[in-house]
Amino acid sequence: MACERPEHRARSLPRAAWHHEVADGRIWMLPSGATYFCGDLPEDEQKLVWATAYPPAAGLFARNAPGVAWKTKPSWYIVANHDQAVHPELERAAAKRMGATTYDIDSSHVPMMSQPGFVLDVIRAAAAGA
Repeated sequence: MACERPEHRARSLPRAAWHHEVADGRIWMLPSGATYFCGDLPEDEQKLVWATAYPPAAGLFARNAPGVAWKTKPSWYIVANHDQAVHPELERAAAKRMGATTYDIDSSHVPMMSQPGFVLDVIRAAAAGA
């Protein structure tokens, strides 16, 4: 059972959770959130990520996607060890549940931007293994 005391819930949330707001049915990253979302990018790129981020619908995280491919197809997963938007242990648990071939990298939430060569290598390995 989840603890209802706010001080306990706060400890379980990633730091990035305190750097967004929900408005108009969407989750908006505050400027301060870019450091947690993509902190391994140069500051000017962090600002660009913040300015161009598309805010997801708030209800997105309250429902399951039907017919997910990972249940029937091979999967690959990159765990971002320095992710402050999604806890790396949660990423590892998701990858394990999927039965995914898992790769770890010391990156923020956006390894495709901070470590594109590594991500490309994973994509090539996935293509070769499919």
